[in-house]
Amino acid sequence: MNEELGKDSALVPAGSLDGWLVPPHTPDRRSRGRGGGRRANAMTQTLVEWVERFCQYQLKQRGKTEGGVRAYRWVLEQFLVFMRHRHGRLARVGDLTRAEVQAWMDHMAAADLTLNTMRCRQSALSSLCAWLVKRDLLAANPIAGMDRPPHRSEPPKQIPTPALMDALVSAAKRRQRPRDLALFLILRYTGMRRESVATLQVRHLDAGWGFRGVRVKGGQTRDIPVPEPVMAYLQWYVERVLSVEQTTICPETPLFWSTWGRRVKGKTSAPMTGKNLWRLCKVYGRLIGYPMLKPHDLRHGVAMEVLEQQHDLEQVRALLGHKRIETTQTYARIRPPQLKRAVAFYEDQARQILAD
Repeated sequence: MNEELGKDSALVPAGSLDGWLVPPHTPDRRSRGRGGGRRANAMTQTLVEWVERFCQYQLKQRGKTEGGVRAYRWVLEQFLVFMRHRHGRLARVGDLTRAEVQAWMDHMAAADLTLNTMRCRQSALSSLCAWLVKRDLLAANPIAGMDRPPHRSEPPKQIPTPALMDALVSAAKRRQRPRDLALFLILRYTGMRRESVATLQVRHLDAGWGFRGVRVKGGQTRDIPVPEPVMAYLQWYVERVLSVEQTTICPETPLFWSTWGRRVKGKTSAPMTGKNLWRLCKVYGRLIGYPMLKPHDLRHGVAMEVLEQQHDLEQVRALLGHKRIETTQTYARIRPPQLKRAVAFYEDQARQILAD
């Protein structure tokens, strides 16, 4: 062996260090970059598995709410369905190209979807692509250089009046349903989203303030003020109703539960979800003669009522938890009843002129 090394070293010119740094007969280094093999394998894998991993990442590591993750999953499934109809097979990671995404956008435009809907769906797909790029499964985000549908803030279509929201609370009171009354009191006087209300726990109650550390949209937490009479009723509800329905009460016990009966298993109880609250609002909406009522409508009603009483848009923004004041400015647009009151002072003058 020493003889072979001596022969090889004799071939190296004097003063050269290559013979020492790179021994003879060393295989050539790889020409592809870091992670190239992994990316090539991932490009042929089906996208369904990566969508599920992405949703679990949003839920477990990013702290997104279950409702938000369900929205992510549903939007991404729409893209998977489109790709399957387009190519006749399951979508792959390699299908995430600018041409394919643009074809999906054209398909949504042909279906006459609104700009906000298209913008939200494109944003969800962009989040998936950015996540794949960070894991070296995509070379680049194909949506990064694409045109985004403009964000247009549209006024709410349904804004219940204070009288209608009070009728909702009164209906729950007449039916003698403590849980329903507690739910509608929270919606009526806080403007919280249904998912946040459904996930309330005993530990969130603060008698001197309202709710502390409530999970809200985007996986964040907020402190939400609640009127003192409402907090007093919630304390009574926990002590007299919840403690009877649930055998043990701890800080992590959900405030609101759904109970339904089965012929074989009997009664079943589970924590309420946002969908349960939506259905409950529909039931009471029919009772008060407003069947199109939704939980989010109460949020709009609270925002308009606070704005009309306080005349401070910043207070409305803080109460609703909006990050941008532009979102709250939607409620500052004049509604027809207010516009009618704006010209009310002309009535006496016009009546006098016509009388003369």
